Amino acid sequence: MTNLDREKVEREAREILDKFARAIEKVEKEKETSESYVEREESERKEGTGEKYPDPEFKRKILENSPVHDDDFIIAEKGGWK
Repeated sequence: MTNLDREKVEREAREILDKFARAIEKVEKEKETSESYVEREESERKEGTGEKYPDPEFKRKILENSPVHDDDFIIAEKGGWK
């Protein structure tokens, strides 16, 4: 590509970009209408007593899912998941 060809291509590209920039300036920007929070009647959940599991089999299922456990606890190395 010669210098004249290169200059012509650069000039045409600049004209195209300038036209595009002028066209974009005419487009209205969207106004942000969405709120960044959700309106709710209650903002806090009701706490239970913690005495009973919702499912009587919950503890057994969780312990069976763990590769290492005893009768009451999951046994895991501290930070072993990293």
